[in-house]
Amino acid sequence: MTKPAVLGGSPVLETLPDYISWPRPTKQIEEALLRTLASGNWGTLSGENARFSEEWARYTGAACALPVLNGTIAIELAVRGLGIGRGDEVITTPYTFSATVHSIVNAGAKPVFADTDPDTFCIDPASVEAQITPATKAVVGVHLGGRPFDADALRDICKKHGLFLIEDCAHAHGSQWKGVRTGAIGDAGCFSFQASKNISAGEGGAVTTNDRSLYERLWSMHHNGRAYGRLTYDHPVLSTDARLADWQCAVLSAQLPYLDGQITERMATAALLDEAFRDIPFLQPLKKDPRIERNSYHLYCFRYKPEGLGGLSRDAFINALAAENVCQPGAGYAEPIYEMAMLYTEDFKKLTGTVFEKPVLPNNDLIAHTEGCWLYHSSLLGGRKGAEAILEAIDKIAAHSGELKDKEAQNE
Repeated sequence: MTKPAVLGGSPVLETLPDYISWPRPTKQIEEALLRTLASGNWGTLSGENARFSEEWARYTGAACALPVLNGTIAIELAVRGLGIGRGDEVITTPYTFSATVHSIVNAGAKPVFADTDPDTFCIDPASVEAQITPATKAVVGVHLGGRPFDADALRDICKKHGLFLIEDCAHAHGSQWKGVRTGAIGDAGCFSFQASKNISAGEGGAVTTNDRSLYERLWSMHHNGRAYGRLTYDHPVLSTDARLADWQCAVLSAQLPYLDGQITERMATAALLDEAFRDIPFLQPLKKDPRIERNSYHLYCFRYKPEGLGGLSRDAFINALAAENVCQPGAGYAEPIYEMAMLYTEDFKKLTGTVFEKPVLPNNDLIAHTEGCWLYHSSLLGGRKGAEAILEAIDKIAAHSGELKDKEAQNE
C-alpha cells in the first residue's frame, strides 16, 4: 500500500471528484433566474417569493412558511415572535454554529447551554431539563448534521415546563422524525439556505410553523412592522426588514425537485460508511435510532478515537484524509461557543442584562476537542465508488499511523 499523500505518497484520487463541488449551477436555476428577470418582480412578496413560501410549507408539512434573509434572522425572528427577550433564558446546544446563539442574544435573551449527547452530537434532553429555571422560556434544539434531535424527549420536557420548542433546521432540509418532517416538529422551525447548505441560494432562510397567529406576527416582523397583509406606511410593530428577494426564491424552487433524490443518495452512502466504520477500531459511527426515518446528512458525523490509532490526533487524521482527495472532512465545531470571546463582552451584557459564566459540559468538550469529525454532504454523492475511495484512504492512514504520529511529533 502506498504512503499517505501527506507523507509524500500519491493520493487515492488525483483531484477532488466533480460531485463534491457545491453548490451546483444547473440549467433549471438559470431558467428560473431569467424568468424572474423578465417578470419585473425582483423583490416583492408575490411572484417567486409567494411560490416558494407555498412550496416550502408543503415540503416540510408545516402549515406556514416565511422566506427570510438568512438562517440567523430566522431564529431571531422566531425567538422575538414568541415573546422572548431581555430577562428570559433560552436553553440550547453549544455544539452548533455561532448563529444559533447570536440569534438568542440579539433578541435580548440569555443563552444557557445543555450538554451534548456524544452518541448523537445533538442536545442531551436530560441535561436540558437540569438547566431549567423560572427564567427559562424556550429550548432551541439543533438537528445536527441533518440528524433530528430527540423530538419525543424535548417535546415532553417543553410541555411539562411550559416552554416553547424552536428547531434549528439549518442542516436538516427534508429530515424526518416518526413521520414528521423537521420544521413541523416544534413551535417554529428555522432553516438556512446559505451557500454550503443542501439547498442553497447563496444566502437565505425560512421560518416554518403550524401556528397561524405566530406566522402573522412573523410576517409583520419581517416586513418592517406592517400589519399582516397590508402594504401601507402604517407600522404598528417594532421590527426589521428581513424579506427574501425573488431571485433567491426562484433559485430555491428550481432545486427543490432534486432534494429528495440527493437525500436518498446521501443516506445510501452513509449506510455504507456506518457499516464499515463499525469494524474500524479508531472510528465510531453515531448511534442508530429507528425513530429517525430520514436524515438529510448535511454532515456525516462520526467519532474519532485517537487511542485506536496510536494517539494520532484528530487534526492529523483529518489532514491526512483531506490530502487523499476523496472527500471534504472537518473537525466539527472544535471551539465550543462557551469558549468564544463574544459571550464575555460588554455588548453581551448590554443586550441581555446579564454576565455569562462558562458552564462545565464534559461530553461536549470531548466531542469538540477530541473526537468530533464530519464529512460535508457532497462527499456522500459519489455512491458506492465514492465510499470505497474514502475507505481506501482510511486504510492507508491506518497502515502508516506510526509514521504519521512521528511526523506530528516533529511538527509540535
